[in-house]
Amino acid sequence: MNALLEEADEVKEVFIINRYLMEEIKRAIVSIPFLVGLLVCTMAGLTGVIYNLPYGEGSGANYLFRCFHSLISILPLLAPVIATIPFANSYASERNSGFSKFIMQRLPVSSYKAAKLISNALAGGLVLAIPLTGAFLWFTIKYPIVPKPYTISGAFGELFTTNPIAYMWILIGLSFLFGATFATIGLAFSVLFSNQFFANILPLVVYIVPGFFFYHLRIGHLVPPVMWDIAVNRDTTPFSIAFQHAVLILVSVTIFMKYFRLKED
Repeated sequence: MNALLEEADEVKEVFIINRYLMEEIKRAIVSIPFLVGLLVCTMAGLTGVIYNLPYGEGSGANYLFRCFHSLISILPLLAPVIATIPFANSYASERNSGFSKFIMQRLPVSSYKAAKLISNALAGGLVLAIPLTGAFLWFTIKYPIVPKPYTISGAFGELFTTNPIAYMWILIGLSFLFGATFATIGLAFSVLFSNQFFANILPLVVYIVPGFFFYHLRIGHLVPPVMWDIAVNRDTTPFSIAFQHAVLILVSVTIFMKYFRLKED
């Protein structure tokens, strides 16, 4: 009888944990900040497209997508901030209000942390990937794919001319990974600082500042902006991009895990 009761308690606990995770994901995605992030991302991308739309038939969907994603828009500059808008400062907000202690009285701390990491990364990735997917669909439906007389360098650069559709999908996938990474960086800052807006601002510092040092060290292919626009540096490779994401995610998750308890205590 005791074994059955214990098993029932375990099932109940798993149900509560899974339900909380779903609620966190819903809070992160079905929210005004997420909608604001989608709007900012879309408007930022359109700054590079608006003047080229009259020439869309000649320039082609692949060129317009490049304009939206990275060529002349302001999206590459704002991308790390946009990724943090939906949910990166949620922990600092909950800690400052005392809500985090209330939640952790009802489920394990490890489950709270995991739910926060997963929901935040998912929201950060989707807030960038959804507008890019919309732009891809719009351009490819309305305009033809036009082979370009020039090539671009960097990881997957050959696909820009040989298989533009595949190249655009790769950029969309990388935008999701970029958003998840920088949202996690923002979440780490929300643990370190009481001001919740640092979670939105400081990832931009991580994005920009290393470039001043890396270029002088002749490792320009490892600057964070290359994680967004893989054609910025000719020496980028799939491995170098994956390495950057892995390092930043590992460091951010480690900071979040290590300093979480200190802030709660």
